[in-house]
Amino acid sequence: MKTLNFCLLVSFAFLSGCYYDSKENLYPSLDNACTDTVNVTYALKIVPVLNNYCNACHSGSNPGGNIKLDAYASVKALVDNGKLLNSITHTGTASPMPKGGGKLDDCKIAAFSKWINDGAPNN
Repeated sequence: MKTLNFCLLVSFAFLSGCYYDSKENLYPSLDNACTDTVNVTYALKIVPVLNNYCNACHSGSNPGGNIKLDAYASVKALVDNGKLLNSITHTGTASPMPKGGGKLDDCKIAAFSKWINDGAPNN
């Protein structure tokens, strides 16, 4: 009886110690998956993020920090001087944005990085 209990205990310990799968690895959340960082365009990916997270403060006749993000030319100027990516990644010397909030999620930042690395085209 002691041998049987010992064998069961060793078998259980061995089998449970070899199980490395987790729910997150087996079934990743689609909400966290970057579904499209290949076809990043200004109109389809960048403008919606700017409208949802930035343009409440950075548009109109009196934009916050005198930084306008509601027109391509002004966004491109911030891309060219490096401040846009520094702001959204919370790195560098630019003010971290959105102000008073956490940085954008990794997928949105990846889309901005891809667009910028592709030359930040106006399409």
